[in-house]
Amino acid sequence: MQMNAAGEIEKREVADMFGKKNRTIEPAKVNENVLIQLSAPIAVTKKTKITVPSHYRAIAYIDQKPLFRIDPCVDKEFVKTYGKEYVGKSLSVAFIMVHSFAQSQWGFGNIPVNNARLKEAYRIGANGKFSIEVVDYAKAIHAFPNHSQITIDQIREKAISTLKTVGTPIMSDYFSNTTTSVFEMNSLISDFREKFVEALASEKLFINMGVKVDTLTVDSFHVNEEDLEMIRSHING
Repeated sequence: MQMNAAGEIEKREVADMFGKKNRTIEPAKVNENVLIQLSAPIAVTKKTKITVPSHYRAIAYIDQKPLFRIDPCVDKEFVKTYGKEYVGKSLSVAFIMVHSFAQSQWGFGNIPVNNARLKEAYRIGANGKFSIEVVDYAKAIHAFPNHSQITIDQIREKAISTLKTVGTPIMSDYFSNTTTSVFEMNSLISDFREKFVEALASEKLFINMGVKVDTLTVDSFHVNEEDLEMIRSHING
C-alpha cells in the first residue's frame, strides 16, 4: 500500500483495487527486521478473509482510516466477523510483528560551548545507550509515508536522529551555564541525564512517531583535545 504524506492511498491504486482477485490477506514471509507490513488495498467482498499469525498483531484500515485491531486468527471471514457494511469498501491491513527493541548506541559531538562564568570555550559531545518502545503503531505508520514495509532499523535510525536533535541544544545550554569546570564534568552525568530524559518524555517528534524512550544512559562526555589544551594553557598562564 503506497501512502502520501497525508496517509492517503494513491488514487491510481484506489481505482485498481476493485479489480483485484479476492484472497486471504496475510503478511509476506520476510526477515525479522521488518516490523510493519502494509497490505495492498482490496475491495471487501463476502469472500474476503484475513490470517494474522500468532507472532503478529494487525490493524484494519477501511477507506484509508485505521478502525480496529485484529487478533491472531486463521482465515477469518471479514464480513461475517466485522459486518456487511464494509462490503465494497477499501481494506488494507497493517501487520505488526511482536518484537522488542534491543538497546542501541547513541552519541553526538562537536557542540560549541561558551561558558562566560568560567572563561572556558570548547566543543563537547556525549554518548550512551537507549531502548525504545512503539506505543502507537498507527502513528508509526503515518511517520513513514510511501512505505509498504517499515523496518526496525528505520525506526531506530529516526530515534537516534531525534535524540541528537533534542540533546544538542540541551547540552549546549547546560554546559554554558554550569559552574563546574570542564575537567570535572563527569560529575554532572547524572544531572544531565535527568534533564535529557525529561525533555524526551514530552518531545513531539517521538510522540508523533508513536514511540517512547524506555531506557537511556549517559556513559560519558568527551571534549575536543585541542580545546582542552587551550583551556589548560589559559589556566597555567
